[in-house]
Amino acid sequence: MQVALAQTAVRLSDSVTTIMPVPPHREVPGTQLTETQRRANAETVHRAWKEHAGNVRHSLINGYYQGWDLHPAQLPARYGAVYAFFQSARPAATARLRTFVEGAAQAMLVGDVFDDEATGQGLLNFFVRGLNSGAIGLAEAQETGLSAEELQGRSFRAIVEGRRP
Repeated sequence: MQVALAQTAVRLSDSVTTIMPVPPHREVPGTQLTETQRRANAETVHRAWKEHAGNVRHSLINGYYQGWDLHPAQLPARYGAVYAFFQSARPAATARLRTFVEGAAQAMLVGDVFDDEATGQGLLNFFVRGLNSGAIGLAEAQETGLSAEELQGRSFRAIVEGRRP
């Protein structure tokens, strides 16, 4: 499906996690849950959050940035997964994009990673999506050496052309 839709305006979305973070035991007026029931509630919710966060992270790693949830209680897991995804990849992406922009977009080797112009656009997209989700702040994105205007322009080619003498 990714290959078939790659050159279209159609955006793919991740799938849903059907395990809901909903406690199985509810208090009835006039009674309290037992310690065992409270523990079971916490374990059920945490297990569902862990599964949902793993599914969201898997989707992000595979390029599915659009997602949806079936229950409002899934939002904490999605937020945590999105934040962790962007923050864990940010240091390496920052170094690669900064080095690439400073090299006037010449294809180059950073460590053992080869970057070209298409990669520059992909790295820029990473920061734009991170900014849009709130997982990366503007100051963090500017550590790449790009200005707020360059980031908002969303065009790696325009950045390179704008920096040429």
